[in-house]
Amino acid sequence: MLKFINHFLIKAAAVALVMLLLYSPVSKAQIETGENIMESASQFAQMQYFNTLLEDAGLDEKLNGDGPYTVLAPTDEAFNELPDGVLEDLLENPDELQDILRAHISSGSFDSEALAGQDNFSTVEGTVFEIDHHERGISIDEALMVAADIIAINGVIHAIDTVLIP
Repeated sequence: MLKFINHFLIKAAAVALVMLLLYSPVSKAQIETGENIMESASQFAQMQYFNTLLEDAGLDEKLNGDGPYTVLAPTDEAFNELPDGVLEDLLENPDELQDILRAHISSGSFDSEALAGQDNFSTVEGTVFEIDHHERGISIDEALMVAADIIAINGVIHAIDTVLIP
């Protein structure tokens, strides 16, 4: 009977661990794409709008370069949640759009483990966002990291659930 109970407890613990990993708010599985940041971002359906805006703003050349860079890529849903008129205003003002996008890029390659050890995220645009560590994972300013560690040959991408406004 004791052997049965031990076997049951081990199976229950394994199932609980799998459930925790599958349903945690941040996907911590490291994905190595073998491509640069722009090519890597284009592979993920939830980053298409960010990727298109980077190209429209001329930042794709930078992110196709040597790097290394860390990119906080807002999901398409994050762009959909912007207040009415904000995105339209950005599209009409290329300099402001470029500043907003550059506020999602940092020089240097910082995976989620490295970010977890920092208090701030400094961007190439010049803004310094606070990093918060909590039970749901890692937040940069108000943006929760929803997928971490998409490793490109010239840096790393993390998907976030909010567009950062400097």
